Amino acid sequence: MSIKLIFFRRIYNFTKNFFNNFRRVVLIDEETQKFIRYNKKIWSKWNYNHSTKSEVLVDLYGVAETLISYSYFVNILAKKYQAVIKSFGKNEILPNWYLHKIYKSFNVNKHIKTTLNKNQQIRSHRLYQKIIPQLKTKKNILNLKVLGIWAGIDIYESYLDRFRQPTINLADPKLWETVKEGISLVIFWQDYFKKHNIAGVVVSHDCYLHLDIIVKVAYKNHVPVYLPNIRGITYAIKPFSVYKYLPNLRKMFKKLTKKKQIEGISWAKRQLERRFKGEVGVDMDYAINSAFQQRKIFKPVLRNNDKIKVLICSHCFYDSPYGLGKMLFLDFYEWLHYLGKISNKTDYDWYLKVHPDPLPGTLGVVKGILLHYPKITLLPYATSHHQLAKEGINFVLTVHGSIGHEYPALGVQVINAGYNPHIAYNFNWHPKSLKEYQSLLLNLNKLKKTIDINDLYEFYYMHHNHVIADDLILKSYRKSLEDLTIRERIGPKIYSYFLNQLTEIKHQEIIKNMQRFIESRKHHYFSKGPED
Repeated sequence: MSIKLIFFRRIYNFTKNFFNNFRRVVLIDEETQKFIRYNKKIWSKWNYNHSTKSEVLVDLYGVAETLISYSYFVNILAKKYQAVIKSFGKNEILPNWYLHKIYKSFNVNKHIKTTLNKNQQIRSHRLYQKIIPQLKTKKNILNLKVLGIWAGIDIYESYLDRFRQPTINLADPKLWETVKEGISLVIFWQDYFKKHNIAGVVVSHDCYLHLDIIVKVAYKNHVPVYLPNIRGITYAIKPFSVYKYLPNLRKMFKKLTKKKQIEGISWAKRQLERRFKGEVGVDMDYAINSAFQQRKIFKPVLRNNDKIKVLICSHCFYDSPYGLGKMLFLDFYEWLHYLGKISNKTDYDWYLKVHPDPLPGTLGVVKGILLHYPKITLLPYATSHHQLAKEGINFVLTVHGSIGHEYPALGVQVINAGYNPHIAYNFNWHPKSLKEYQSLLLNLNKLKKTIDINDLYEFYYMHHNHVIADDLILKSYRKSLEDLTIRERIGPKIYSYFLNQLTEIKHQEIIKNMQRFIESRKHHYFSKGPED
């Protein structure tokens, strides 16, 4: 036997053993096995793989608590249309056997690889060559439409997210690879929808290329798009559908009974008091540190003078700037530069504080920006908002952050720079244009808002309680936040948590409620059920 043949055989055996061992290892945990056995038992009779040409498409997503909702929702949707279920996602270098096995257990028949054939590759290249000369600015990228599909925003956000960039760099080859990918995905999915009867698309998010392109192709073809999770469901018909309810929060509150309104206000007051006492994770389960620690750990950080004091609360640069909806700026990087230029035109005291849990790279980018704007002072990110309010901050600037309700509760005015959770209420400033935004910033001495604390409590209840379907799948989603860590909810621990409290009555209730939501054609499933 030749040395070359021996070498290749060893490589083959190593690879084969690696994958066999990998599959055994990843399937070892009992929680996942228990969930897989449950799915096979419950959903095997719901399988329409051999009797239909209709398809339900679902994204390959690794968050365990979402997979529980998927196992129900995709089967209920597939039963309605007697459809086969197929998964899709980013093309994998190495197949995720662990995840595919879970999906197969709830009747996912096949995984779709978004690989272009020869004809599609030619079309994609030609379209790329035609489009490239049009993309001379960041705004050109953001607004790009490919064959009638608004792919630009997904190219923009995917580039920022993947490569941890604060803004678009037109000289970066990785940007143009991302543009190529966006064009390819539009071509792939438009062709796929033409050749297949798609009954519905189920996704975890409506952002980034591998998710949002198929979603927008579905919109164009009048195919229903759903975003189910463990605490609610959204039926989407156009971009930014997930948070389309925000302007209606006040109207929704007024429809509640007086008793429910009083209970809601009391609940919100208790929760905000907990948050302001420095408790970590109150209705913000992702938080690691509190921005409202009570003890004063820094000497006075604001200058002692009579000038108007403005605090900029920055955002993570690359985590889906358009996650809530449209904003006045192309991205958070552009927003900070804009505020820097405004600072040079004013005689205010300017300060900037990053999130108390800053993501890697954030501080470096912020410091680089502030080198150009010496009037803005960078504060320690652990500085308490209590301390800043007591020292005399007058205005706080955000794009769409939670400080929009936190600082008004401390008597401080907030100015937003985009669509935000507080849009239905007037305890914030909500400029609708860049011209209006600039006018507000240059005339802070003329701005005065009377803050009704009950409006703030009302918002808090609606945003953090009413819009959550607490018992859609679990006995109580909120109780699970107390019982499980984020890691345990993302990972297999939640499978046992769910199955240990599941009864036949609850199982049938989940099915009934999801069926009711699909038939209702309402856009959201909240605490009261299907609702717009």
